[in-house]
Amino acid sequence: MVSFVLDKKIFIISIINLFLAYKLYFYLKLSEKEIITIPIVMKVQNDYFYQSLVSITSLLENSDKDSKYDIFILVPNRFLIDNRLKLLTLEVKYNNAKINLVESEEPYVKIKHFRTNYYKIFLSHLVPNYDKVIFLNWNTLVFNDLLELYNIEMNNNYFMGFLSNDNSTYFHLGLNVEKNINNNVLLINMKKLKENNYQQEFRKLYIKYKDNKLMNDQIMINILYKDYIGILPPKYGMPNFNNGETALEYNKKINENFRYEENDFISSYYETGISELACKPWELGAKCQKNEAWWFYARKTEYFNEIKVNFGKIMDIKG
Repeated sequence: MVSFVLDKKIFIISIINLFLAYKLYFYLKLSEKEIITIPIVMKVQNDYFYQSLVSITSLLENSDKDSKYDIFILVPNRFLIDNRLKLLTLEVKYNNAKINLVESEEPYVKIKHFRTNYYKIFLSHLVPNYDKVIFLNWNTLVFNDLLELYNIEMNNNYFMGFLSNDNSTYFHLGLNVEKNINNNVLLINMKKLKENNYQQEFRKLYIKYKDNKLMNDQIMINILYKDYIGILPPKYGMPNFNNGETALEYNKKINENFRYEENDFISSYYETGISELACKPWELGAKCQKNEAWWFYARKTEYFNEIKVNFGKIMDIKG
């Protein structure tokens, strides 16, 4: 009888311990956050290397500890070795970043008539391992972790970007495009590009306009993928307008069928996630909104003294 009672107690205690162990495991699993890898693509050249370095620094300084960034930097074949090494030091400084230097000219050698200006259309050749990527231009500043942007559903869109209000180039080219996006900040559906990258359509347009100086990759994207262009929230790609009134005037000139809701647009102007530096702080200084922010992130780099040598005299920056 005593043995039976002891065995029963041991059994109950074992069940309780098993339950407590499971509960502890459950809560530990809940406390773990999945590490998300966010692929970023940026094209960098020697001429605007330091601006690119500041942009990438702003991205990594504002990244979440639970986000990992796989950064693909497209460089020309003649990209300076010193600049390559400086970019690679970012991987040492930020433990959530992986830096990949990609020679952006080589894949086009095999494709006749393709210029590297149109590399965004053929990113699936350059960065083949992701179904979706974020493209950032070198003249951007990032103020938030980009997981929210990366998680935006693309549906059947090939590209998503910030709306442009300038249709003058299309008019001069004799083209009608109702909805067009800027190409400074893009969410790109690599899966769709792999499935159908419009090579034949691109070839026809390229041959037709190859000698026209107005043609560029932004126009090409808006023409080729006009039925598959998506609109990003205005906080992703907002230009650094001089003031809120100028920002609202910009929005009013966007095609009325697509323009942003006014309150959302103006709130995004004051709380921007990614800013396009249309006004260049490294050239015009305090005349530009985000000037202080640009110099703040310039100081965060390991090469601030070099940045001062290049731009500090123009800006009269001290310290």
